[in-house]
Amino acid sequence: MRTLLPGLGTAALGVAVLLTLALALTTKLFTLRPPGGADAMGLVVVFFLPIGAWLLVLFGALVCVARGGFDWVSRSPGIPTLVVLGTVVGLGILSVGAAVFSLEVRYASRTAAGLAGGLLLPLLVVGLVGFLLWSEPASVSGGRWLRPAGALLGALAVLAFAGGFVLFLKDAAEDARRAEEGRLADEARQSEMRAEDAKRVEAQAAELAALPDDTPIEVFLTHLFIDKSDEHHKRAVERIRALPNLTERMAARLEHPEPLEREHVLNFVQMAGTPDPAWEPLVRKAIVLLAADYRAEAGDLSLGRITHVKGLAWGALLAAEKFGPKHFEAEVRDLREAVSRWPNEEPRNDALEVIDHYLAGEPVPE
Repeated sequence: MRTLLPGLGTAALGVAVLLTLALALTTKLFTLRPPGGADAMGLVVVFFLPIGAWLLVLFGALVCVARGGFDWVSRSPGIPTLVVLGTVVGLGILSVGAAVFSLEVRYASRTAAGLAGGLLLPLLVVGLVGFLLWSEPASVSGGRWLRPAGALLGALAVLAFAGGFVLFLKDAAEDARRAEEGRLADEARQSEMRAEDAKRVEAQAAELAALPDDTPIEVFLTHLFIDKSDEHHKRAVERIRALPNLTERMAARLEHPEPLEREHVLNFVQMAGTPDPAWEPLVRKAIVLLAADYRAEAGDLSLGRITHVKGLAWGALLAAEKFGPKHFEAEVRDLREAVSRWPNEEPRNDALEVIDHYLAGEPVPE
């Protein structure tokens, strides 16, 4: 046991020396210019090598404490352990910081700082701990140089902790500053977006109000698109419902060969609240025409009229249910048969699921 502890401590110190020398070689005696790109990942050694070395130094120092090698610091139990622990950790922080600083090519002093903190400091501490490991506690307690050397190392450790604390406060203040700048920028963006939204809403309202009654109905229907607000939709519905000859104009629009254009009329029916009974035959005819479109395109997908397999059927059913459940059951069954011919399984099944809700007398999902 008399030689076991010094042996273990010495082995740890020896590996610490090897890691320190490896760090010096890896950084070309702290003259290395940091590589860029993927090669920059190799810089992790500048952290891992000195950290590993100082952990081994700490182990060797604690072994020395156990042997009484630091009894000259204080005779009070536990004090040497705390002093050694704090000093080695502080010196380790200082040493790792110096190694990292050596990568800062902007500073001419980077190599000197790296050599002093990343190489000489750990070697001096290893030498001191190694000396104390193999010396009898009683023989070194009276040494005049130990206390000044210990005080110098302790002062360096305190400076390291103080510097680290200052850097922590500086980084925290910088983080807070960036967070505040980000918050202010977000508020400015949100305010700008709200102003743009308000301007757009005003422009849309003015555009709707300026439309003459004889404007083609498809122009009015664009004011029900999803890029408009709910409030604008309400105004547009009221305006459209007040148009002269509305039913006839809707019927004419439903003659359009493109199902998407007819869907815009059905969308108005769905959004208009209680439907006019005069619209009932229009919706019935629209469903029949849509079924014909599905059949035609199922046989020739190049027609390109079914722009959304589920969406077109869905829009027609949302308008249909405004007249009550299953009111257009015969036409919807015909639509289902047409959709079932669609060659692509997933969109076909999605559309059939919506149709089956209607045929079951259930509300069509919004």
